[in-house]
Order: sequence, then structure tokens, then C-alpha cells
Amino acid sequence: MLYISLIALLAWAVPAEAGGYDNPGFLTSHLVSGGPPKDGIPALTNPNFVDPERIAYLREDDLVMGLVFDGDVRAYPHNIGWWNEIINDQFTDRSVAVTLCPLTGTGLVFDATGADGMQIEFGVSGLLINSNLVMYDRRDGSTLYPQMIYTAINGGDLGAQLELLPVIETTWGMWKKMYPNTTVVEAGTGWERYAGERPVYTERSYENYPYISARLGDYRTSNDYLIFLPSTADIDPRFEIKDMVLGLCLGKDTKAYPFNAMPDGAVINDVIDAQNIAVVYAAESHTAIAYFSELGGRVLNFYAVEPEGNLPVEFVDVETGSRWNMLGSAIEGPLAGQQLKQVPSYNSMWFAWAAYWPDTNVWSGEGILDVPVLVDTAVEETPLRPQTFALGQNFPNPFNPETRIHYQLPADGFVRLVVYNSGGQVVRRLVDGVRRSGLHIARWNGLDEAGQAAASGTYIYRLEMPGEGLREIRSMSLVR
Repeated sequence: MLYISLIALLAWAVPAEAGGYDNPGFLTSHLVSGGPPKDGIPALTNPNFVDPERIAYLREDDLVMGLVFDGDVRAYPHNIGWWNEIINDQFTDRSVAVTLCPLTGTGLVFDATGADGMQIEFGVSGLLINSNLVMYDRRDGSTLYPQMIYTAINGGDLGAQLELLPVIETTWGMWKKMYPNTTVVEAGTGWERYAGERPVYTERSYENYPYISARLGDYRTSNDYLIFLPSTADIDPRFEIKDMVLGLCLGKDTKAYPFNAMPDGAVINDVIDAQNIAVVYAAESHTAIAYFSELGGRVLNFYAVEPEGNLPVEFVDVETGSRWNMLGSAIEGPLAGQQLKQVPSYNSMWFAWAAYWPDTNVWSGEGILDVPVLVDTAVEETPLRPQTFALGQNFPNPFNPETRIHYQLPADGFVRLVVYNSGGQVVRRLVDGVRRSGLHIARWNGLDEAGQAAASGTYIYRLEMPGEGLREIRSMSLVR
């Protein structure tokens, strides 16, 4: 039986339409008290950072949020966020608000640099929407920002959106592998605002997770333990309520990448709001990172390879054969030294993501390119040749307006890749000519041979090498 607190039952409201927050004022009717009053959960401001060996409250598998600006590497542990929820911090040329909502599992970082260059501080309002932290702006003491949509829902700044910054959420052990020179929040610092008003939390406090029920277990993993019902949408049954997803909001499109669905070591190629991205995932460290996959005006497509370094995910781009690590850095090949730009995104418990974004798209397995199966050959200009004929599932799927199809050829030869409608009629010839052996990417923009937009529906695409007697067929969906 799902446990819901009395407060949630009293505050239950009819689900409202959500999915776009251009006019977010309606969300004020969904505010509920989380229990503690305004500033009852004490946000920290400019805490000290120390070397890892100087702290004792973190285990290797505890989660942290990591930031790097101009070589300054800092870790913000979830352990701090459990108890303080907001850390207002400053780097040399910018201020940030590092936020964690324990009830939705969401860690987001915002630019908190004012127009005058001064630091903007945020506090914990004591209010929630969909179990999610609602911050308030300390400049006026009243403007409210629900963390997951980071948009003002009241006051003169109604509709203003904070700038979401990229962050890496991973385990403490993995973050130290990524950045051995990291520093980390020192317990008991950043409390000056509350001097003489309340006791400072010690390292011992941060060792203990606060949401453990003797009857229901650990809030983070128990699907029977939910303190507040979401009110902007019903609970979405597609996944368990506490399943973690990586959530992306690009333009008007949203997409969730469920941790339980992504294979360990996955490198996923995708398109969201016409922007090309790649998502990398390492299961053991609970690390999912999204990158823009366009570099220097060229879209790169990636496939995972066996890692050679100390990080668990490495990948190679089809276009140049360069090798990349999971931090988005090219470490070998023609693009060595180049860096992919990280997509601002965040992890979330499924129930909360689906409550704020009920029309979200969900990744369903598309966009993982097969590693070319290679054999030695005597051809000097092509020292390795793929051995497999393969047609991959298009990505994204369903799609609108464009999708990509990857295919692999075992030898040079004449190739056809044709799209058909459900009646078997040719809609578009994507490839009709000689191609070299190797891994290829074809694009379909949803237009037919006459340049007209194809209708919504299911389409068949067929790859064949007539001279080799090879053929493979798959289907895809166009949704206008």
C-alpha cells in the first residue's frame, strides 16, 4: 500500500495541464507545506572546500554533484543536500546555486550571477510542488522557483527562467577518478547567516540519510514510500515511481532516459528538438551525461568501445574514428584535444519527472550503434574491414521531422536503402549507389520523392546489397 502523508491528502488538487510553463502562475495553486517553515531547512552560503582526505562523512558510493570552472573542481555531496538542499556558492567569475531535492532525487545547478555581477542567494521556502523543492529569491524574499522547472511562478518576475548549468552527478569514488584534484564541501561551513540561531550540522549528521522509515524502508528506493502525491498530473504507470531517469528539456521537447533501461556502458545517439545529442551511461556509478554531438558544424555519431583508460565508458565517432572518454574529451585520433559541450540536464525520480512533464518522450532503445566487426585485410588504404551486414533501428523513433538510420556493409558494393509505406509503395530512396565497406549513417527528413511531407504512420525501410544477396528490413514511425 502506497503511503501518503496527511498533508498530501488535504492538499490534493485536480491534476492540471502541464508540459509547457510559459504561463506558470497556475502552479501557485499546487503549493503545499513540506513541514518545516521558510528557512527551516538552512541553505548554505559560500562554504569552505577542502581536499578529500580532510573529510570523513562520505563513502565511495555516495552521490555527488560535480562542477568544473576554469580548472576549479568542486564536489557537492548529496549528503549535504539531504539536510541543507541549497548551496549558494561563488567561483572566480560566477555565482551558482547548487540544489538538491531529496524527495524527488533532483540535483540542479543554476547560474546565480546577477546583472550587476553580484551573487544571488536562494533559500528553502518550506513549500513543495509535486514533492519538489520550491526555492525563494532572497533579494525580495518572496519570488518562488520550483526547482525542476526553475521558472518564477509569482511576483514581478513571473515566467522568468533561471539558467540551468551542466553538472555531473556520479559517485564520490568515480568523481575522484574523473578529477583527482577535486575539492569537496567542508561540513559545518557556510552557516554564517544562522550564527547564534541554530546548531551547525556536524560530519556525523551528514553521514545519516534522513528519510528512512522502519516500516517502509529507504525513501530513495521504496516504491511504497511517497510522502506527497503529485498534483499537476496523475502518477504515470510506465515505470516504478522511484526509478531514476536522466531528463532533458530542449526547446519545447522533453525526453527521459530511464537508468533501468539503458545498458551499462551505453552511448546513445539521439535528436531532441532538432538538436543532435549523445547520452553516455555507466551503471555502477549511476552516471548519465548528455552531450551535444555537433562539433565544428559537423554532426558526429558514436559507438561504444572497450575502454582503455581508467573511466568506464569510451566511444568512437563514425565520421573521423576519434576516440572519446565519458567526459566528452577526444583522447585519440584526428579530433584529439576537442571537447563536446555538455547538455544541461538532471536526474529525477520518475514520478516527479512525469508529473511536471506528463507528455514526455521516453527513450526506448534506439540510437545505439553496433560496434563494427572488423577483420584484417591486405588493402593498404583500409587496413580493417567490417565483416557484418547490418541494418540498425532508426533514431529517434518515433520521429518528426528527421531521423537517422545506421547500417554496416561487409564489402564495397552497390547498395539500396529505400523507405516504403505500409502498402509497399516507394516513398523515398535514401541510398542508391556504390558505397564503401564500413559503418554508414543515412538521414530521412520525412519527405517523399516529390519533396512532399509524408503522412504520419508506420514505414518500412529496407537495406540490400543485390550483388551479395544481402537484405534486411525494419520499421519506423513518423508522427506529425
